Amino acid sequence: MATTVILTSHAVAEFNFDKAPTKLTAHYLAGMQSVADIKAKLTTNGFTVLATDSVLKDETVITITNDELKATNSYMATLHILVNTKDKEVRVQNPSYLASAYIKGYKYGDFKATLNSLEKVLSSMIPVLQQKEMDKLPEYHFMFGMPYLEDTITVAENVTSPKVGKISYRLKLPNGAILVGHTLSKETSAFLNKIHQNKNAQLLPYESMIKDGKATILDPKYYLALSLPNLSMGEFMKIATIPDAIEKEIEKAYR
Repeated sequence: MATTVILTSHAVAEFNFDKAPTKLTAHYLAGMQSVADIKAKLTTNGFTVLATDSVLKDETVITITNDELKATNSYMATLHILVNTKDKEVRVQNPSYLASAYIKGYKYGDFKATLNSLEKVLSSMIPVLQQKEMDKLPEYHFMFGMPYLEDTITVAENVTSPKVGKISYRLKLPNGAILVGHTLSKETSAFLNKIHQNKNAQLLPYESMIKDGKATILDPKYYLALSLPNLSMGEFMKIATIPDAIEKEIEKAYR
């Protein structure tokens, strides 16, 4: 389904963080800026740019972190910003959405500082129609029989780093774990085109986590559905081979 959003002057700082909303947007939409301009603003607003990747044609993903994100020691230690030159727009993952799914004890507004810093970089940040009820995110799964957050997949053991493959970035977290960004093959990344979600390439690169010598990933059946909450069963079936393809690509990186 196409998502049409009209940009307004509504700013994140105007949200009432004292009152949790019923639903959270998976990401925000912002007006077009160049990759160079965004990276410069990120640096001056407390972010570290970890990588810049071409995910799809005319679509570049900037991966960022800051101290608040790193302190989570989780898969939300990074955020992805999509610069889409074809559609003249920018999208960024919503830290409140990810935290609600990933962080036990999360309270709405805990990442207000990061959101306010993002707002300084991107100006207007508009919620989109990819939303989920906030109270369902802590125990999110796509449907009966599908994986939860804790159902991670071990892709390698007795490792300290990937050995091959397209590695976009490595980020050491305060607890000693290492978050690794994997640039998937063009063939695998093209699943976004198949389900008409090319405007949401900000869910890539795909990440693995190395801790105590073991490398794990979020089950793609969990992560893809979480990142695209409007995904229908029919669309999910169109990409039924993709979760295994992602797992195999990342396993191969550790061989």
